[in-house]
Amino acid sequence: MIASITMFTSACSFLPKYSNPESIEIDGETYMTGFYENLWVEGIVFSEDDTPNFETEYHIWWKVENALFDLYCAQNKEALWWNPAIYCKKSQFDKVKNYYADTDNFNYYTGLYGDSNKSNRILLDGNLNYSLLEEAIVLNMQIEANLGKGLLTGKEDFSDIEVHVPSDEILPVQPVLYRVSKDGFFTTIQNSWIVTKKEIYIEGMYDGETEQSYTAYKISSKSNEYILKLLSENGIV
Repeated sequence: MIASITMFTSACSFLPKYSNPESIEIDGETYMTGFYENLWVEGIVFSEDDTPNFETEYHIWWKVENALFDLYCAQNKEALWWNPAIYCKKSQFDKVKNYYADTDNFNYYTGLYGDSNKSNRILLDGNLNYSLLEEAIVLNMQIEANLGKGLLTGKEDFSDIEVHVPSDEILPVQPVLYRVSKDGFFTTIQNSWIVTKKEIYIEGMYDGETEQSYTAYKISSKSNEYILKLLSENGIV
């Protein structure tokens, strides 16, 4: 592919070598990223054996085949692991964003943390209470996003649901609960949850030196009861 390329970066991006462009123009069409907020790239993977469509100074670019929309995948050449950015046509941006914001376009899974090949994950189907699942999954995404930014203040203050769970109360199992888009391209975060005999918590940080406990975050009693029952029915706990 011979493409006419123009790059657009943020005005506050001082290190373009290590950042992804906000948009790129390919053969007269503008492509943008940022449509999959708080989601992670799951099933879009390219290797050194996959010939890229083109390269720019700091990125390698592939066209995503068999996608519902016109998508490109960009990997920073300086990245130490696979951490791509995905771009869609600017003219399709709202449609693509709305598609991946619609939970009807996702499947729900549970399993055990560390199952990197997803060989033992369990598809949750049947008569599910999606509102209770979503309550937990969305809160998990919000906490992870804000912990990563160091922002736990103002409207994103989670102090009212923060607890310390003694390590000796935690069961020796690390369940995961997440959803994956039906095209397999994007997922909610797949970090492990803390489980005791009566509660399930969103995992925070472990401080073994001072408290011998985990900082964790509570979900509502209804969501907690429902998810514990779901994990039990599927042989996770």
